[in-house]
Amino acid sequence: MSKIRFSITDSLWVRGEAIAKKQRNAISETQALLERGAKVFFLKGAQGKDPLVGRIDNESLKQLKQLLWKNDAHIILGWLHPSELNGLLPLLRERKNFSIIVDDWWVHPHWFIREAEYVLFRKYHGIAVRLGKSTFLNGHQAPLLLDPRAQISKYSLVGAALRPLALAAAPFANLWKKWQRLKEPIVPERLLYFPFSVEPANIPISPGTPKYDFANTGGCCGIWLMRDAYAPFQHTFANLYHDRRVLTDAIAGFENNPFKFYDCRRENRTLPYHEYILKNQQSRFLITSGGLHDSTVPKYTEYAGVGTPMIGRGLPFEYPWLDDCLFPVDMMNATPSQIKPLLHQALDCYPKLRENCLNCRDRLIKLYDLQTLLDVLQIQADGNPVPPGYLKVDLKLPAGKP
Repeated sequence: MSKIRFSITDSLWVRGEAIAKKQRNAISETQALLERGAKVFFLKGAQGKDPLVGRIDNESLKQLKQLLWKNDAHIILGWLHPSELNGLLPLLRERKNFSIIVDDWWVHPHWFIREAEYVLFRKYHGIAVRLGKSTFLNGHQAPLLLDPRAQISKYSLVGAALRPLALAAAPFANLWKKWQRLKEPIVPERLLYFPFSVEPANIPISPGTPKYDFANTGGCCGIWLMRDAYAPFQHTFANLYHDRRVLTDAIAGFENNPFKFYDCRRENRTLPYHEYILKNQQSRFLITSGGLHDSTVPKYTEYAGVGTPMIGRGLPFEYPWLDDCLFPVDMMNATPSQIKPLLHQALDCYPKLRENCLNCRDRLIKLYDLQTLLDVLQIQADGNPVPPGYLKVDLKLPAGKP
């Protein structure tokens, strides 16, 4: 058990300015912290640098160092690129006394997760893997090579080119990861669940008649560099959203035969949030999954929040309400001949699933309100379990406990 008491209001929250002042959820989260009286420091990136590969601004780093050596406040790191975290390594290696929020936990430099007093996981999948109750991928594997046509971008093209090198390096990298795991004692009490929030203003209800039967408003290409010790290196630059791509392509094959279908990949741009919400409102079903790695994504609450049911794969640990808002289709186990009948079955279920989404909206808004989530975080840090409503199963509790 960690000896450092985690306090939301007494800690210093260090946030990467490149994300924290631009990303919608990050802005709301910062505001919620300030409303509680917490102290927030924005770490600037070096001017002219790509935030994915750039450095921390030297003056900003100097200011943070001076601030930290003046007191022994606990630090909570969040919304930082891996490169920015590495820029903090010399400072934190000496000082320690920090915790870290991890979203896509597998991309974070392993030292920070190993040395943190507490690790705040947005995705319970990360807690399950560290407790040995799940593996990074529990079922189907991604294709051996990456096909960037799923969602062409500079990053996907680079990932496709580097994928063979990642596979070749995997046996050696995994030996290093095995050694890293031996150096990290697993203490369940330091693994905290801090899910994504949802705000009523961001999930408006539309009373209009749906324009599409099915729609894809999310990415179908999810590729990452696996930095964490519990993320096998052979998954580096593999498309972990392959299941979402397969389902989207299968439904697209029945466009106008007879289904009305929308696919954001045809836009060749990232949809502004207001267009994203509009398309979500205009659809009877929205395609979603957490990927082959069963990872939480904000789309589950965003889709249910606007009253639109989902079609795809659910989650094994989180969101006990999700089963009432989802028509389950596991494309990795379905045959082509099953798809069209399944789509007709989904449309038959639409009225009930739509009703379920509307009925759970108020509950979602209360559960995932930022101030409520900060309370849930403090409750866990004080040694108590996650309150009811968030998890299907809390793996840190003894078997049989709710």
